[in-house]
Amino acid sequence: MKKIILFIILNTFVLATPLKDGKYSVRTEKSFWFWYPYTSVIIRNGEIVEAYHDRIKLDGRKASENDKYNSSMMRSSKTNPKIYSKAIPEEFFNKNKDLNKMDNIAGATDSVQNFKSQIKFLIHKAETEGPGNYIMSENQL
Repeated sequence: MKKIILFIILNTFVLATPLKDGKYSVRTEKSFWFWYPYTSVIIRNGEIVEAYHDRIKLDGRKASENDKYNSSMMRSSKTNPKIYSKAIPEEFFNKNKDLNKMDNIAGATDSVQNFKSQIKFLIHKAETEGPGNYIMSENQL
């Protein structure tokens, strides 16, 4: 009985690794039409308190701020990065940061999936390494 209780206590500490405070960001190694999925979070007191998602160019330009890209995508998908770069993190917080409960956004399914993968990646980094700017390989996405 004592061994079982000790096992449960040890596993609780291992599974509940605190997140290290700081700013974390990740972009993919591979671009999609020269735009890289990008997510950043701020962790304070072990909790994600801010999240951001977009597609970026290597020079830092954001798809959400590119009028031509947004107009083109709105015509074809009925949404665009200007809309879903805000909607995706809002959905994350509205679902109490539970990635499994997040709804897809019509026309932005890939971006929602990229966000989920990148958030998981950043949580892992916050548990094991610390703040930084990371690059995620294609097989991690």
